[in-house]
Amino acid sequence: MKRYLLILFCLASFSMYGQVIFELTSFNKLIDVKGSDYMIALEVNTNSLGDVNSMSIMFINTVTGEGKIADIAKEYIIQDFKQVKIDSLEINTVLVTVRMFDLDLNGRINAKDPITLVSVGVNGEKKEIITSKNFSVRVWEVNEKNGTVVISGYYDNDRNGRYDPYEKNEILIYDLKTYKLLYKIK
Repeated sequence: MKRYLLILFCLASFSMYGQVIFELTSFNKLIDVKGSDYMIALEVNTNSLGDVNSMSIMFINTVTGEGKIADIAKEYIIQDFKQVKIDSLEINTVLVTVRMFDLDLNGRINAKDPITLVSVGVNGEKKEIITSKNFSVRVWEVNEKNGTVVISGYYDNDRNGRYDPYEKNEILIYDLKTYKLLYKIK
């Protein structure tokens, strides 16, 4: 009788452990890249429990039908993305807010890690990291007259993933042609 009971428990544990876990891929956002043959799709991969496994942005060539995943980082969480096109200054890029640096050194990217602003070419090829590793972006806006991006955020100097009273909010102004920091307002 004990032998049958043991076999029954083993079968029950295998059936519970053998639940099918599958991955679902969905494209949750599509935007047209003005002045190019490309569209951008936000690709989200989730498991059967609804947990997000990975996120990426795919640049789709609408002439050839080919898709290319932008090489932003090994592991990252995309917050948002927006095309910035200023013809008079010959600026045409996609700005992406993304969590990509494991600042708290826990071995994974999560909500405690800083939000970084990254520029990606309109075909997904060229990548420039605009803000520094420990600066967490809160909001940003582009001045289309002079081609600068104004960013509000803070430096998480103690790497705890929180905005502490001694960490002052700052405004950074970057040139979108050179990606150089022009001004820092404290």
